[in-house]
Amino acid sequence: MQSRPYKIWLLVLIIPALLVGGCKSNKGKRAPGLLDDSETAEIVDRIETIKQVYHLSPSPAEMLSVIDVADLSFDTGLLNPRGNMDNYLDTKSRTMGLGVYITDLAYAALFGRHEETLDYLEVVRNMAEQIRVTGAINDELIEKARKNVEYIDSLFNISNEAFINMLFFCERNDRPNTVVILSAGAFVESLYLAVNLAGDNGQTDYILQHLADQKYALDNLMTFAESMKEQDPNVAAVIEDMKPIKEIYDGITVVAGTTTVETEKTAEGQPKKLVIGGGSKPTLSKREFEKLKKNTIELRNKLISN
Repeated sequence: MQSRPYKIWLLVLIIPALLVGGCKSNKGKRAPGLLDDSETAEIVDRIETIKQVYHLSPSPAEMLSVIDVADLSFDTGLLNPRGNMDNYLDTKSRTMGLGVYITDLAYAALFGRHEETLDYLEVVRNMAEQIRVTGAINDELIEKARKNVEYIDSLFNISNEAFINMLFFCERNDRPNTVVILSAGAFVESLYLAVNLAGDNGQTDYILQHLADQKYALDNLMTFAESMKEQDPNVAAVIEDMKPIKEIYDGITVVAGTTTVETEKTAEGQPKKLVIGGGSKPTLSKREFEKLKKNTIELRNKLISN
């Protein structure tokens, strides 16, 4: 039977994936609505169940929304080549590879790359079947993607649905170790995309702060992993893999701040809005960023080359 901490951690991971679809740019067409009433009701129920713990940790999936918010350019060269999937022969490499590919799927969908989205959705389905996460990506989901290739929001929601399906499959089948390894792969790929796209684009400072904020996500992931490393050598190996990244995040400064409340101006006749900001937050120096970038690229390239 699964422990309560595992279920809470899984829920904290899933809720940002459900919500992040609303944080995208206005590039491309928007579908009037991907989900039907029953699907929407199910998501609302899930949100109601877990919103009390959502604030505990951001999810690696959130990092992808920042890539779009910063209005960065899509770079096909950053994707893990589809042909690499044939090189992953053991459970650990396949599961981490799946985490990498599900992140690449979301990245392609975020920028409305129709062909890449469909191609990577097929890769994700094949790899999910290889690690026996069956049914997470089915023919219905593939067909839904094909019918919505013109709509960025729909493609991104479908990529989220694929990720959420896999997490809930693992929860239902008592496979927390798979969640750890899958999430580690997704986390590394999210970092890899962000550090490579954080250039001279007018949003660098914002992206650096968001990278620093991932300290909490990584802390939660590693705490979760430590709780089962004795039972699964693959989880223990993942912890070792992540050490170069974890050491950087352990060393970054958490700046104590004060909470501020300001009034935001609105249109005449509309109620004023209160904007709450401040508080303690981690900061990432330029030197720390360069080290994080170097270590992330090295780890990611090691993972995809197996």
